[in-house]
Amino acid sequence: MHFRPTPLVLALAAALSHNALAQTQTTQQPTASSSVQKLSPVFVTGSPLGSNLFELADPVNVLQGRGLLLKQQPTLGATLEQEVGVSATNFGPNASRPVIRGLGGFDIRVLNNGIGLLDASSASPDHALAVSPFAVERIEIVRGPATVMYGGSAIGGVVNTIDSRIAQRPLDGRFGGAASYLFDSKNNLSAGGARIDGGTDRFALHADAYAGRNGDLKIPGSAWTPDVQAIRGAPGPHGTLPNSQGDSQSYGVGATTFFDNRGYAGISYSKFNTNYGTVAEPNVTIELKQQAWNFAGELRDTVPGFNALRLKYGYNDYEHTEFEGSEAGTMFESKGWNLRLEGLHRKLGPFEGAIGLEMAQVDFSALGAEAFVPSTTTKNIAGFIYEEMRQDAWKFSLGARIENSKIDAEEFIGAGLPADSVSFTPWSGAFGTFYSFNKEWGLGANVQYTQRAPSSQELFADGPHIATNQFEVGNRALNKITSTSIDLTLKQQGKFFTSTVGAFYSNFSNFVGLFPTDIFRNPEDRAVAPGPQPYIDPTTGEEVEPIQQFNYAQVRARFYGFEAQLGFPIWKEGVNLVSMKLQADYVKATDRSNGQPLPFIPPLRVGASFTYEREALTATLGALFASSQDRVPQFQTTTPRYTNLFLNASYRFTFGAVTELEAFVQGTNLLDETIRYSTSSLKDIAPAGRRAVMAGVRGAF
Repeated sequence: MHFRPTPLVLALAAALSHNALAQTQTTQQPTASSSVQKLSPVFVTGSPLGSNLFELADPVNVLQGRGLLLKQQPTLGATLEQEVGVSATNFGPNASRPVIRGLGGFDIRVLNNGIGLLDASSASPDHALAVSPFAVERIEIVRGPATVMYGGSAIGGVVNTIDSRIAQRPLDGRFGGAASYLFDSKNNLSAGGARIDGGTDRFALHADAYAGRNGDLKIPGSAWTPDVQAIRGAPGPHGTLPNSQGDSQSYGVGATTFFDNRGYAGISYSKFNTNYGTVAEPNVTIELKQQAWNFAGELRDTVPGFNALRLKYGYNDYEHTEFEGSEAGTMFESKGWNLRLEGLHRKLGPFEGAIGLEMAQVDFSALGAEAFVPSTTTKNIAGFIYEEMRQDAWKFSLGARIENSKIDAEEFIGAGLPADSVSFTPWSGAFGTFYSFNKEWGLGANVQYTQRAPSSQELFADGPHIATNQFEVGNRALNKITSTSIDLTLKQQGKFFTSTVGAFYSNFSNFVGLFPTDIFRNPEDRAVAPGPQPYIDPTTGEEVEPIQQFNYAQVRARFYGFEAQLGFPIWKEGVNLVSMKLQADYVKATDRSNGQPLPFIPPLRVGASFTYEREALTATLGALFASSQDRVPQFQTTTPRYTNLFLNASYRFTFGAVTELEAFVQGTNLLDETIRYSTSSLKDIAPAGRRAVMAGVRGAF
């Protein structure tokens, strides 16, 4: 029997929400009269020592508190897609991963509380991330050299989702709770959740539960582009994206004990279930189940030579089954563990920093007639070091990591390929510096050399991946992915203005990408098809819809671009404040082997918003404009420009000293445009949702 709490029942616990969350934060949260904020001193994933955001040389986004609550969506990609430098894959409303500076999949690492999720989401955009954004209290996005401590798979960046199932410090109060409920008109999404915390100076207990259910996504026009309609000889769906329904449930419990000021030890258990339709096929659904055990602990001033020792361990059991109607088709299973040990050593001369060890093992299997990869076992072991030094207005940081990755692949009977075993020893290093001109201005510069071992899918894939409408072919001769990157970031934090402007350049001597070809295959028998048009198989007499072949290949590549954001007030009178925020990001990615653009790269994006605040009332009108993406490789289609106009408003009610209730309403895609994401493999058949209104309530005590 599955645990399926209804959103409405969860929401009844909900006049409880936001305050307890704020109590667990390490930084002060924005108030209703502080739309333009200074960069708060917060600890981020990129530094084990903990750093002030202003002093970090690396580009960092932090979402927490009310800022996160107002952006939360059912998927992590949708939650982050309006952050500067971050876009999303958009595989319908139920599966979306972040894309950072044009890199995604195996080139960015998604963590939960600092260790890997170990799900199969990086293998395909139709695989949902096994984490609910509604259960997350803080998200840290790190780009640049600081990611070197997390290995080559973080070559594009790190997204760390943080919850409070294992508390790192005693609660401010003995008892607190939080909950929320929302409804979204674009797919009739009904979602709600609740969490509760309690404890003393010696221990803490936590429990949370979240659930959501949505119908098919309403879209502003035709799901298929004119080119797809011409190839398929049909107009396709209109007004609704078929088979985009879904429902999900997650819950977690945790317990922590504290050793006075000397540390803590805690354990948690969580479960995440979701069932959703794949928008590429009308009768295929995915059932995803994951359960995870996690341990985290820290000892301070106990081991000679170290200020602290931190240990994190996670075990994940993940299962992803694709159903054709009521029959189970391909099943993906991933079982594995991840251990990370960090030691913050005492100061050695001018240096302070950390050394660490990380180990992981993942047993992955894909079973069924449409399995496109063999079963594999991947083992990793790595050591890393991170050091910081300060000299007057200068701050220097350096890091290095070396690891060994071994992949054992079983015989792939479906593709007629033998068993194989490969091993790689990638290493990475980074050096960064930050110079503070004064308390308001600073300049950061970084250089990074990174190597990544190719994944089992990039090496061994060979078969039809129906959910993405691709026939994937791997390459067993792939070498390590290698890049050299440079980052420059200018930061300013003043009484009224806050700004960040950065530029980046990455040169890959052997980048691995999934490239389209002019070959089409029969997904049933893997044979080469005569072309993209449907045809009658002479052997079976049945109509076949061919799918395009995509090959994993290694090329020389170059990525460069910029990110910028600026916030400032434009009018203030008494308790009334109007402020403005501007942002822009751009990435250009080129295959230097032939001068062709790389596929699935986001276009130039420019955004602006105006926010009005008056005591408990906040209202924002804004727009995010994306230019057309015409820089595409041969055999890939372009995407048109779009403008996503949005409006949101919220009002806070306070009852007594610690009880708070907030009601909100949000309008999205107010121009009712057909929005297609160039980062999505299904951009030509699955646009984003139409004009919609989301409304909800959040509360806390």
